[in-house]
Amino acid sequence: MLRLHCGVIQKYVISMTEYPNSDEDDFSNSGEDEFSNSGEDEFNWDDELEPDSEESGMSFLEHLEDFRWTVGRSILAFLLGVVIVGCLMPYVGAFLQMPLIEAYGSAELVGEKLITYKPMGVFSVFIQIALLGGLVLSMPFVLYFMACFIAPGLTDRERKVVRPACFAAFVLFLSGVAVAFYGILPLTLAFSVKFNQVMGFQVLLAASEYYSMVVWFSLATGAIFQFPLIIVILIFIQVLAVEKLKAIRRAVFVGTMIFAALLTPGGDFLSLPLTTGILYGLYELAILVGTHIEKKRRAAELAELEAEE
Repeated sequence: MLRLHCGVIQKYVISMTEYPNSDEDDFSNSGEDEFSNSGEDEFNWDDELEPDSEESGMSFLEHLEDFRWTVGRSILAFLLGVVIVGCLMPYVGAFLQMPLIEAYGSAELVGEKLITYKPMGVFSVFIQIALLGGLVLSMPFVLYFMACFIAPGLTDRERKVVRPACFAAFVLFLSGVAVAFYGILPLTLAFSVKFNQVMGFQVLLAASEYYSMVVWFSLATGAIFQFPLIIVILIFIQVLAVEKLKAIRRAVFVGTMIFAALLTPGGDFLSLPLTTGILYGLYELAILVGTHIEKKRRAAELAELEAEE
């Protein structure tokens, strides 16, 4: 419409320049004819306003609405997880005490060693455990909702990568949590308790600090276990090469030692090498899987070349 009006104005200016004494009625008639003819011949508003359902797909507002429902379902899953953990708090609290029970060897001693410094300190512990527990319970559902949201925009090849990657991420996360909860934490706490007993001290643990350490360290270890998966994906999409990863092994080993020193709760000489060995083992596992991927890719390329010849 704007283009048509501009054409009329341009014609008017040209006509006034060439024929300054011409009658306005003649121009108005010619302008109306030009407007009607050019509008019908050059531009069809019905065709322009009718969307092509096959090519356009979802509109921006539809994508925005879908994203809104994805966020809403994720928040609902998180709130339900918080409610479930809150209702099962006595059992959850007893479960989180398992590493400390293994360290002391008795649940009664654990009850004597866990203390709160403030009258309402137990309330902060309750809120912290409920929120973090709700996050853990809702995480698989949130990942599923996000995968459903981005799936329509992926190609078939990308879907083949995303589906096993999501499953591997979930398995690796649970593996990391299990290693931290059943392996690293009991050993670290047992060493700390035994060492203090040898020195003639008693260890009194603040409940908020203990539960925070157990939950956050377990979640952080589960997140770190995604490290080899990220490397494998980068190798698969040909962003990283296995030879490059092999060349930086020493630097990666030093980096894992520094990171393990920051991550380990006790900072002792038992948990530090254990965590470092696990992290570096994950790196070597990624190199092993990446080598298999590159060999498979080379074999496929050779097969294609032989087929073309």
